Amino acid sequence: MKFNRLYNIFKNFLAVVGLISIVSIAAAFFFIVKSYNYPPSVIGLKILKKAGLGDSSFAQALKPASIRPVGLKMPDQGAANWSGHGAVNIRELEPVIYYRNNLPVPRQWQIMAGLSPITVQKHKRTISVKDSRQFVQAIKKAVAGDIITLSPGRYVVKAYNITIKSPGTAGMPICVRANRLGQAVIEFDTFEGFLIDAPYWIFENLDIKGTRKNHDRGEHAFHIIGKGKGFVLRNSRIHGFNAMIKANGTKDSKGKTIYPDGVLIENNTFYNSEIRRTSKPVTFIDVVGADNWIIRGNFISDFAKGEGDQISYAAFIKGNSSGGVFENNLVIGEYRHTGGIRVGLSFGGGGTGKKFSRNGKTDVEHSDGIIRNNIVMFCSDVAVYLNKAANTKIYNNTFYKTLGIDIRFPVSSADIRNNLLTGRIKDRDGAKSSRSNNIVVSTRSFFKKDFSDWFINPDKADFSLKKKGPFIDKGKLLPEIYEDICGSPRVAIPDIGAYEYNNTNICKLIGEK
Repeated sequence: MKFNRLYNIFKNFLAVVGLISIVSIAAAFFFIVKSYNYPPSVIGLKILKKAGLGDSSFAQALKPASIRPVGLKMPDQGAANWSGHGAVNIRELEPVIYYRNNLPVPRQWQIMAGLSPITVQKHKRTISVKDSRQFVQAIKKAVAGDIITLSPGRYVVKAYNITIKSPGTAGMPICVRANRLGQAVIEFDTFEGFLIDAPYWIFENLDIKGTRKNHDRGEHAFHIIGKGKGFVLRNSRIHGFNAMIKANGTKDSKGKTIYPDGVLIENNTFYNSEIRRTSKPVTFIDVVGADNWIIRGNFISDFAKGEGDQISYAAFIKGNSSGGVFENNLVIGEYRHTGGIRVGLSFGGGGTGKKFSRNGKTDVEHSDGIIRNNIVMFCSDVAVYLNKAANTKIYNNTFYKTLGIDIRFPVSSADIRNNLLTGRIKDRDGAKSSRSNNIVVSTRSFFKKDFSDWFINPDKADFSLKKKGPFIDKGKLLPEIYEDICGSPRVAIPDIGAYEYNNTNICKLIGEK
């Protein structure tokens, strides 16, 4: 009897210890998940891979399902007759204009908001180049006011990169261009394309292709560092890189870290025709520490990382930066291919190390940003991710077939108004948001309407009206919203979402002539 009593006590003791161990392991796992900027499914996949179960049926079940409908065929955004969003072959480009602090701004801002005074781009001489050697030499010898014009043809570059150190000015920038998009194709069989460490360079009407077969060694089309203030990229098509645009700070001769502030990325097309076979970061516009970036009117699609954590972003701005603008962009996560975890637009991204952040501060990733008039669709994760992003405005966007909006960590705050979206809006880990005049479409039921009830063909980014929806004339007019994704003016009582349907002929986002 005494032995049985001791045995039962010991057995109960072991049960309590086992229960405590299970709870402790579960708690530890929970805090690991919260401590990383990874979705729980990614943490689960990492653990399974470490345990040698990366190819198990359970691991396959954790992988996110494709969002794009099976069999859906999309037009080739690299075709010569492309007439949708982003870069097009027939666009006439006016001179770049510069506003406060000699920063480039869209002409539409000057038209709609009456910016004054402004500085207008001028030039001194035009230099025509016909081959790769002349092209590289012209860049190395460029002076303020040069326009380097590429003759029609193919320009193959195999150096490590093309380093740019000759400065332009706001009145006399240095411009590299083709007369028409599609005439000049630059092929980079290099680690990166242009390394820009000088102010006021403009690139326009260029087709830039990365051709490195080893995706670990084909990183950036443009790497903009330290002195690269006032950079402009317009009406160009870029594909075949892990990051089309990478930006970060570098130290000057006095040891102070400076950042390429005040950049305009406007009306470009960014895509990869295949999933990148790399575990390195895949983010098409990757900005760390730089202020006042305007990312506007671009078509960003098929950003996908095939190895490692498989998390990719269309674009983010982070590293204690401020004043970023995402506006009038079309983001389609799964356009040509599917798979992986694809996140749309972000202030904060996956976070930044102290040595890379502006002023060495990491308590805030981004401040005073705005996300407006964008369409984000077919992303297996959220359309917008705010990670330590303070005072963000999210206005008049349309998010279709994404998880919605995540605002994360106590420092993050957001004003979210006039948005039309599937999914949800979620404050996580102490974040705060104010919300009004949003329409969130949840799971379809007999009594609920969804995008297919209102729009002609949302799966092909055709948001023309099939019938009037609850978003018409239900928005609030905001001082920061003066146009829609097409550049058409908003009315006194605006619509919710990226389009203003008072304009009878809305612009076509994808398609060919």
